[in-house]
Amino acid sequence: MIHPIIAGFVLLLILAAAWSGLSKQSRVLAFGGRFIDLANNAIIVNITPKGRTTAVADAAFTSRYLIAKRGEYDYSIAIAGQGDTPYGVVPDMTPTTDTDLSYPLPVNILGLNEDTERMIASGAIAIDNLLTTDAAGQVRPVPSSAGTYWVLGKAKTAAAGQNDQVEVIPSFPYQVTVA
Repeated sequence: MIHPIIAGFVLLLILAAAWSGLSKQSRVLAFGGRFIDLANNAIIVNITPKGRTTAVADAAFTSRYLIAKRGEYDYSIAIAGQGDTPYGVVPDMTPTTDTDLSYPLPVNILGLNEDTERMIASGAIAIDNLLTTDAAGQVRPVPSSAGTYWVLGKAKTAAAGQNDQVEVIPSFPYQVTVA
């Protein structure tokens, strides 16, 4: 019996604090049919603590540590290829025994998390190479041939060949043009 009374009292305190925080003009606008200040404060934004989030995949991720791009929907991801705008690293894969793609995968957003990232090499990579996306969500050194490439970060460890893991110091993806 006492819990509803306490909850009601707390709600009244919150409403009183919100009411006192509004200027007289805002109160008039709010009760004139326009909830300007109250509506702006009610917008809910999903945050990504330490640069980590989850998303569903448009298609199966068959390996860990692949580079993802934005998917077909706002809440989905897809495997990035050459020239795609990279979004993050997916440190997991879709379950191999389940074809249901509603399983949310973790995504480490490039440039937002505070850790180094594992990525999968598509070929040999030397320490300190700047890395870009390659086919099938893998990474490669930024080529010396002419073109525009997305840089994902810098190799902290070397990779001997395809499918090797490489530790990367990630950065916000940015484009470089090689002439």
